[in-house]
Amino acid sequence: MRNKYTKEFENKIIKLAPTHTISQLLKIANKDYKVTKTQLRQYLSKRNIIYKDYNNNKARLMGNKVPVGIERVKPDGMVQVKIAPNKWEYKQRLIYSKYHNIELTSNDYIIFLDQDRTNFNIDNLMRVSRHESSILSNQKMFSKDKEVTKLGILTSKLMIKIKEMEN
Repeated sequence: MRNKYTKEFENKIIKLAPTHTISQLLKIANKDYKVTKTQLRQYLSKRNIIYKDYNNNKARLMGNKVPVGIERVKPDGMVQVKIAPNKWEYKQRLIYSKYHNIELTSNDYIIFLDQDRTNFNIDNLMRVSRHESSILSNQKMFSKDKEVTKLGILTSKLMIKIKEMEN
């Protein structure tokens, strides 16, 4: 299989892999070669080439090959930071907890007020409970406008308080 591909093709795939999904790479590969998705994945895996939608479960099997402190972007746009061998944390949680000098629980969600998952400015991050987050999501109260999202958070807190008082 190694001799099947030209050097030009290999260089093209290596260059495009970080910004293209496996399906996009497959379309490019099939212009010159008839390959299956499995064959392309094996090709990339043997050469340690990570593509855009690389399977994170497979990455876990690689163990300690990825150094602590490295960041990865999940397919949904969320950024994770490796904090220990085989342990990843969302970047916004690390930034928020360090800035406020607190330890977050599994009930704490850190949301982006403007819905931009690349804006890690501390003014754009806010802690909400799991319950508040579910209300924000179910009632479609998230907005690209920070102030509207803040109003949604206050509304969700009010809804929770009203429900508690009724019970």
